[in-house]
Amino acid sequence: MNFLARLKKLTTLFLLGINILFSTISCVNLSKYLPASLFADSHDRKTNSIAEELRSIDGVNCIPHISSYDVATLINVIDGDSIRVAIQGTIFEVRYIGIDSPEFDSEQRHAAVEAAYANEKVLSSSILYLFKDKSNSDKYGRLLRYVISGGKFVNLELVRSGHAQAKTYFPDTSCHLTFDHANDK
Repeated sequence: MNFLARLKKLTTLFLLGINILFSTISCVNLSKYLPASLFADSHDRKTNSIAEELRSIDGVNCIPHISSYDVATLINVIDGDSIRVAIQGTIFEVRYIGIDSPEFDSEQRHAAVEAAYANEKVLSSSILYLFKDKSNSDKYGRLLRYVISGGKFVNLELVRSGHAQAKTYFPDTSCHLTFDHANDK
């Protein structure tokens, strides 16, 4: 067998092996196949200066441990009180703590659509700061977080605009008085 025939055979075997390898992968971290620039890096932050900047945002004084946060990249808005984000290359659903917006599959469908649009509008930046209260996640596996985007406390802004209502979910109640006060205005 000449050199070109052997090279062609090896190339065919190599490509076949690559196809088999990729076709057998069933559960993978999505970040391996997407550009790194899509994901914010939580480790590459200037914690002190950012924490000081975050403390100056209206209403955030209720957030426990404001200097402890995750940096996330917005993937998409799910509804008026939920979003999908990437944190260090892993995709998560996030449910806003302390608020509730109308559901799409209810009689308030129109209000739900408006709440989702308002959520999208207040998320002016694709870089988000996520803060935990007591619980890490809910029974559906969604992260429970207070969210800051573009210098705005998203949870509070949605209550202030009337697109969400303050709702207490124990044990995550650090901001319930702030949200109740905004609800009453």
